[in-house]
Amino acid sequence: MEIPRRSNNLATLEGCLMRRTRYRWLLVITMALTACGGQNVSPAAPTNSYPTLDPAQITQGRQVYVQRCASCHGPKAEGAPNWATPGPDGLFPAPPHDDTGHTWHHSDRVLYESIRDGMNDPLRPGSPLRMPAWGSTLSDGEIRAIISYFKSLWLAEHRQYQWEETLKDFKPTPTPPS
Repeated sequence: MEIPRRSNNLATLEGCLMRRTRYRWLLVITMALTACGGQNVSPAAPTNSYPTLDPAQITQGRQVYVQRCASCHGPKAEGAPNWATPGPDGLFPAPPHDDTGHTWHHSDRVLYESIRDGMNDPLRPGSPLRMPAWGSTLSDGEIRAIISYFKSLWLAEHRQYQWEETLKDFKPTPTPPS
């Protein structure tokens, strides 16, 4: 049994139709890319979506900071001298909380809990507290005010980064009843 073959004319016609279809799609894609190409299409610039700070809370935070924190972290939150170099005991001095440090890398929850509960050397589990726990001395509002004061020292892009970290890490910190 012989399989009928297509005539050359039919094959030529099918080839022509396929080329036309491809040409039309290529034209549609080119037109779409041209339409987009005339515009300045780039990723959206980050907006400053972080919350504004309350000036009264910043003032309160600075006052509490000067009373409780400045003796170790410096009067302007600049950190202890040579804070990035370990001492003879291998431990680092108190870090800055201004833009030059890493405080802005942490979420509000982490900052709050570090102030409330104190902090040991994160590279040495079980080590004694390097920063005292202030939870029994400072009120919830005072701790939050200190954090607002820190934020007032940071560049806008650091505030934005810190806010995004806070949103990713959002676990409400219980506020004790007043």
